[in-house]
Amino acid sequence: MAAPHVAGPPGQSTPRAPVTQQDAEAARVSIDHLKRVGALVTKALLALGGGALVFTCVNVTRFATSHDIPAYIAWMLDPLASVALITVLYVDGVLVEHGGTYKPSGWPFMLRWAAGLSTWIMNCWTSLYPDGRFHPIPQHPDAGGILLHSVAPALLILLSEAAAGYRRYVSARRVELADIIDWFAAAEAEKKDSEVRRARELRDREDAEKRAAAEREAARIAENEAAEREAQRERERLAAEIEAERERVALAAQTAEIEAGRERRAAEIEAARRRTDAEIAQAERDREAARQAELIRAEAEAQALREKAAAEARALEEAERARQQRALERAANRTRTISETASQSGGRRTSISGGAASESASQSGAALIAVRETATSESGRVPRDVREQQRDEAERYVAKCLLDSVTPDLEGLAKFYGKADTWCGDRQRAARRRLSEEPGFEAAVRAANALDGFTNDDAAGAA
Repeated sequence: MAAPHVAGPPGQSTPRAPVTQQDAEAARVSIDHLKRVGALVTKALLALGGGALVFTCVNVTRFATSHDIPAYIAWMLDPLASVALITVLYVDGVLVEHGGTYKPSGWPFMLRWAAGLSTWIMNCWTSLYPDGRFHPIPQHPDAGGILLHSVAPALLILLSEAAAGYRRYVSARRVELADIIDWFAAAEAEKKDSEVRRARELRDREDAEKRAAAEREAARIAENEAAEREAQRERERLAAEIEAERERVALAAQTAEIEAGRERRAAEIEAARRRTDAEIAQAERDREAARQAELIRAEAEAQALREKAAAEARALEEAERARQQRALERAANRTRTISETASQSGGRRTSISGGAASESASQSGAALIAVRETATSESGRVPRDVREQQRDEAERYVAKCLLDSVTPDLEGLAKFYGKADTWCGDRQRAARRRLSEEPGFEAAVRAANALDGFTNDDAAGAA
């Protein structure tokens, strides 16, 4: 195929010869041929590498075993060198084929020749030095053996170098042929774009002519419609004048009738208003009379309630004074009785704190009993302030015992106040807490002697 002159890639504006469809088809066929050639080179290289590996494996294995390498690993030496050689040859070829501008560096070159030469030397060692002694220049080489064992490595190395050149040419040629195909595709696309543009321009001209004709027809129709509308407006104006005259006459008659009806309705409304005012005034007078009567009745009921409440308050006050008087009398009697009993049996009672019983302690216990009886004599319930006073007195008693290193009689305390054991336990814990936390509580307990004379006998007597 006579390929056109390659001037540059399709994106550049460098002049180039026109590309025909035959050129593009020939370029596609050439690319397919080049792909097959590249695949053939690769297959030949791999086949030669595999054959060289098999051919040289025996001699290299014998070379390794003759130098005290175990046989079960000696066979690995030649495959390692051959695989490294085949790998670098194949990779260089593939990169050259795909990259186009790829050029192997020094390391692939050194690896390629080091692997090839090492394989060749190990394969030809027995032919170079048949006596087993090394000399820089072989003394008695076996020329036939050297030739025999050099053919496979030499062919592999030379074919790899030739394959690199083949692949570079194939890659460059494929790029040129691909450019030809791209130029043809670009030319076809440009041709199609030109045809599309021409068709669009022709369609635009036809559309413009159609729009102009339609505009002219629309203008003519608009003129006819304007003349028709003007004639219609004139007819409507005459009809409107006639209709307005008829409406004016009818409106005058209707106005007179409406005026007469308005006067009648005004008279009726005035009469209704007077009746409504009279009814409202009467209703207002009735409501005022009812409100006055209700106020008088409510005032009388309120006065009765106030008098009743005052009488009940006075009765309650008298009853409360009588109850308090009875409670005080009972407390006084009880105090006297307990004082007499305490004075008679004072010698046999033992104080919790270890001191002798005194008259003031007996009187204090009797007073507590009186307070408890007074608080519960009427309603059966101890008021809150009395309960707080009982808790405070019990906690002070327990604190006094703790300060004097005496065990408090919680059972007698419970009987004395008529409480449960849990209540006495709470008072003991509260006394400990108050001694440790409440400022001045310890001094107040040491100074006061409210329950110093409390004993089991007092608790029994109180119960």
